[in-house]
This record gives sequence, structure tokens and C-alpha cells, in this order.
Amino acid sequence: MQTRFFRRLAALAALPLAASACEVGPNEPDIAERLVLTVNSVENSLSLVPVDGGANVQARTVGLGAQGTPVGVSARGAYAVVPLGIYPFAAVVNLRTGAVQSRVALPANSGATGSDFVNDSIAVVANPGRNSVTPVNVLRGTAGAEVAVGTYPAAVISDGGRVYVLNGNLVNFAPAGPGSVTVLNAQLGVVRTVQLTGINPSAGAIVGSRLYVLNSGSFGGNNGSLSVVNLQTLAEESNHTGFGEFPSSIAASPRGDLYVGSYGGGIMVWDPRTRTFRVGPDAAIQPGGSGIVSGLGFGYAGRLHTVNAGSCQTPGEMYRLNGDGAVERTVQVGICPFGIAFANVPEEEG
Repeated sequence: MQTRFFRRLAALAALPLAASACEVGPNEPDIAERLVLTVNSVENSLSLVPVDGGANVQARTVGLGAQGTPVGVSARGAYAVVPLGIYPFAAVVNLRTGAVQSRVALPANSGATGSDFVNDSIAVVANPGRNSVTPVNVLRGTAGAEVAVGTYPAAVISDGGRVYVLNGNLVNFAPAGPGSVTVLNAQLGVVRTVQLTGINPSAGAIVGSRLYVLNSGSFGGNNGSLSVVNLQTLAEESNHTGFGEFPSSIAASPRGDLYVGSYGGGIMVWDPRTRTFRVGPDAAIQPGGSGIVSGLGFGYAGRLHTVNAGSCQTPGEMYRLNGDGAVERTVQVGICPFGIAFANVPEEEG
């Protein structure tokens, strides 16, 4: 069943919608390189891996400094942003040079975790230790004034017009109740706070007019869930249980299915149209035979990429899956990789 499902996915990825992602408009710069990125939390580094290419592809490693506890990365164009956790800075990486361009100071006790780009120059970084977010100008290497949001913001998602901040509502790293989403406008003004039913929202994906919020739940609670937020009414319209033990990553496929990864349980697939599992937790996809999934995402050609952090004591691995759902390429990355981001690095002008 999984093989048939992945073959259908591969066929859909070949449709014009997916192919158009490769095309460059008359006013757009040519793409110099397409990269998939992951953060190596233990060794405090960023791995840069070409999206295309076969078994001979190797990761390039960018050291992020002597301090930091990064667990995620966001990217746009020639830049990536890595919040450095308990070290209150965000590393701005120039993807053309493969080096840290600047380390932008964040407010003290930031605990910086999630981030996303609002436009080509501004990324928003979550400060869970301060219940706020901070805009970072990647071109200037500067930070703007922090914006108050909900309790323990852990993830940021932008659709180019609004910014959605997922507030985990954690106290001493344990859920104190259901989470929420703070909605910001393009100028980072607070529009509304959306109350959720789910516990510990940690990741999200936008499909059409809906924001799908993955709620990790509590450790050992086996209570992961998915909240559906209507982006027109800015309200949670439903919550769906059955997502198992602490799911932590989510991505939308080219056809709009939601792939949900958990650290130990593999990958589930949920259909937002029928609001049912296409691949449930009992039959979860295990890339390379492993249920350890510490990040996943779809590249420009509609192919699924995942990372396996393993024991976090030895180098992890990044997989690219083929149309049958089997691993077609394995690339060794750094120790304890978490999260995935994609970057279409443009050629320099002139």
C-alpha cells in the first residue's frame, strides 16, 4: 500500500504545478544552487546538502561557533537563520560563501528556537524564555524591537502576508494547558490570538486557507494531535487526535497531504480533505528501516527528504526518498541533526 501511495505522489510531483517550481521568471535571478539544510545540535553546526545529485553528494559543514543549542533552521534565497537556543543570538549564514555572516544579539534569556522569513531581508525569531519574538535583518545583521506574543513561543510560520507564532504554553518545560497561535501582520503588529485545543504546539504547515498546527503533547502521554486553524476566521475549527507519542515535524506534500514525523515512530500521512490517515501510526513509514525522524520536508521537485539523528552520539543521516518510498540517497551530516529547510540560492547580480 505504501509503495502505491508513493508512486502516486511521484506522479503528482511531475505535474506542471511541481515543474513550475523549477522555472525562473524573466525578472528573477538564476538559481546557482538548490540546497537542503539541517542543524546539527550537538556539534553546533549547519549541514548544506545539494538537493539534486546521487550517491556521491556530500554535505558541507558550517560551524556556528563555540556556544549554542540550535534545534532548527529557516532559509530564504542566499541566507539561513539559526537561532542558537540558550546562547541568545541568531546565526546568519551566507549560503553562497558557506560561512557565518553575522551573529545577531537577541534579548537576554531569549532561549531562541524557531524562526521563519517574512521577506528577503527579515526573519522572525522566537524567544520562548521571554514570551516574545524578535525581527532580524539578515542583510544588516541587526535585531529590531521584540514583540510580545503568547507563553513559550516555539515555532514561527510565515505566509508572506502574516506571521503565525506557535505558543507552547510550557512552564518549566511541561505543558501548563492548551497552546495558542499569535497572529501578526506584515508589520509584526498583533492581529489576534487563536486558542487551541491541542497541547504543546511545536510545528505547522499552511495548505490553502488552513494552518495545520502539530501539537506534540506531553512526554509519555501519547497525546499528539493536529489543530486546524481557519486563516479566514482566525479560529481553530477542529482538533484531531491519534498522532501518537510526541510528533515534532510536519510538511505538506505536492498534493496537499500532511507528512508528520516523530522521533521513534516514523512518518504518518494525513489527508486534510477527508481528515483521515492515509498512513497511520501503526503502519508508519520508516525511512531506511528507522523510525527516528528528526525532520522532514519536500524539495522543489516534490521529493521527500528526512533526517535521522540516531543516538545523537555519532553523525546522523539525511535521506532522500524515491517514488516508491524507499531511500534513494543517504548523506552523512553532523551529530544530532534536527529540522530541515530548503534554499534556492540565487546567482550574484552583476
